[in-house]
Amino acid sequence: MEARQISIEEFLSSSKTRFIIPVYQRNYDWKEKNCLQLFNDIRSASIDERIKSHFMGSVVYVSNSDTDSIDLKEYVIIDGQQRLTTVTLFLKALHDSIEDVDLQEEILESYLINKRLDEKNKIKLKPIKKDDESFVKLLNSDLDNIDKDSNIYKNYIFFKEKILAVDDKKRLFRGFKKLFIVHIALNRRDDNPQLIFESINSTGVSLSQSDLIRNFLLMDKEASEQTRLFETYWFKIEEHLTSENISDFTRDYLTMKQNKIPNKGEVYEAFKKFVFDEKLDAEELLSELYHYSKIYRTFLNPKDEIYSLKLQNLKMLKVGVVYPFLLILIDLYNKEEIDKENLLKSLDILESYIVRRAICNQATNALNKVFASLYSELLEIKEFKNSQISKYINALLISKKGSAIFPNNEMFKSDFISRDMYNIKNKLFFLWKLENKDNNEKVDISNLSIEHYMPQTLTHAWKVHLGNNFQNIHDLYVHNIGNLSLTADNSELGNKTFEDKKSILKEQSKLKLNRFFINSNSWNEEKIKQRADLLFEEAKELWNYENNDMDILKSIDEKEFYTIDDDFDITGKKPISFEVGGQKFSVKSWKEILIKTLEYLSDIDLSIVKSFTQDNDFQGRERRIISTNKDDMRNPAKLKDGIFVETNLSANSILANIKLICEKFSLENDDFIYYVKS
Repeated sequence: MEARQISIEEFLSSSKTRFIIPVYQRNYDWKEKNCLQLFNDIRSASIDERIKSHFMGSVVYVSNSDTDSIDLKEYVIIDGQQRLTTVTLFLKALHDSIEDVDLQEEILESYLINKRLDEKNKIKLKPIKKDDESFVKLLNSDLDNIDKDSNIYKNYIFFKEKILAVDDKKRLFRGFKKLFIVHIALNRRDDNPQLIFESINSTGVSLSQSDLIRNFLLMDKEASEQTRLFETYWFKIEEHLTSENISDFTRDYLTMKQNKIPNKGEVYEAFKKFVFDEKLDAEELLSELYHYSKIYRTFLNPKDEIYSLKLQNLKMLKVGVVYPFLLILIDLYNKEEIDKENLLKSLDILESYIVRRAICNQATNALNKVFASLYSELLEIKEFKNSQISKYINALLISKKGSAIFPNNEMFKSDFISRDMYNIKNKLFFLWKLENKDNNEKVDISNLSIEHYMPQTLTHAWKVHLGNNFQNIHDLYVHNIGNLSLTADNSELGNKTFEDKKSILKEQSKLKLNRFFINSNSWNEEKIKQRADLLFEEAKELWNYENNDMDILKSIDEKEFYTIDDDFDITGKKPISFEVGGQKFSVKSWKEILIKTLEYLSDIDLSIVKSFTQDNDFQGRERRIISTNKDDMRNPAKLKDGIFVETNLSANSILANIKLICEKFSLENDDFIYYVKS
């Protein structure tokens, strides 16, 4: 690696040289504020004779060995494309704004073009494909056909307007000559461009996870190979998903492959580790990512697929953690390993599982673990066949206990008819699905809102209608499912009396959900409870629970898992394993979980574990739980650096201390999961 300070004039004026922005780089995206800063720097340097130079950052490049020859040198720009492109736009704007023919010629032939090279290599700067089209038109002064929305054109116009407002335009050229950069030339054989790129960008404006992944896959390739891989795979992946969805897609892809979910902010690091650990070939990996991106596109925008309506339902529920399993499921369908009936039935089961858990207020974080490992658990069943996948999915989910439970009809009814349904997530979806059950012509949800028959604010007329117990009835049932419906006339209904609401709905509403209210002679506690019961019967069919095929799971050991946030009595329960920070450990006792948790966390941050020895939270009733003095303990286990932990504790006491330890390490929800034998 060679690094030295150089004027940008000298860098750009090298003869027979092209500056290539590789395909994996972002589009040119500097905005007016960035251009204004550069213009002001040039203007200041041009006016103030005391300013001998102005440093504007670094440019990192590697020579393109595909093309390097006596006739042409190509520098592939790894970092600094925004600066180089913006300076070039300034020079083009200056060229077009001055009347000095000699200076025009100097700018054009020294900094913008290679005069004696062929048309293909004439223009010195070559941005990525999307920007290059606008840039070539700009350099050829074809402004009639240029994309007026491109940053290339917008920033050129900005500079031109600024330059035209300056009296002494030649002075600006002198200011340009004072701009300096540090140029860093890398040797592809000896240097690692990716590591250097990451180091440079770790202190600047953060690149997206998508940018880092793309660069990682393409950067170490020769320019021609970069272009081929980009156009064959990555460009199409971005077309399918758009760049803002690629990080989520990659996270779900990794979850599918590894049965564990990377942290959102660490997708790139997890992806790199996956590639290195599996020793994956870049093209094979890109080909597989492209394959799955076509499936993932249908998750984002379900359209004409046979499963699009059911997928749309899952999308409306906003439970993206199901996507890793759906990647596998849809892929099996596309490969004809499962038929249409099995696919659609499987999607119905997943929706029922998600909806029942939501209505029964089961923790959503548990779904991460369930869907990350669902297919691998299916494969553990000796008799499992893809051709019968819906039966196995249903049986496996129904077998879940603890945090992953599939609420049965009794649990479902208890919560469905009694809980506050107005203040839960997806309430509009639940009512919309109930409305559309058995409807040939589906009702559009977009213009509907939720209506409270008994209004949220009781008027005098409603108090009279409800009777002496009106306040208690209102408190208990105002947000009950029996009192909620859909309407397009929410503002008109408002706090109107029972009779007025009934009259308006009878005249204007064709919604099935409103029939019970319209046919009622009064509205009170009894009617609300009756309607809640009727809606439950509909919901029970809509989000089904079938436990007829449980015998197909006879070959698997039943186990249940809990997260660190679950309130669960583990007395008499035998632990099988636990996971902390994505690492899984097999254990035979609760004592082993405590020791291994502290050993693992000591490797993460020993200073925090050391602090526990002085922390009063770990002072038991008779002796310390974590200490440097083992003599005070009944059954101490030794950790690092002379730290001991008491293990002569009940199972629930051990779990309570593990929860405390996790809290002090800012671990929560599914950062810590433990499995017990059912």
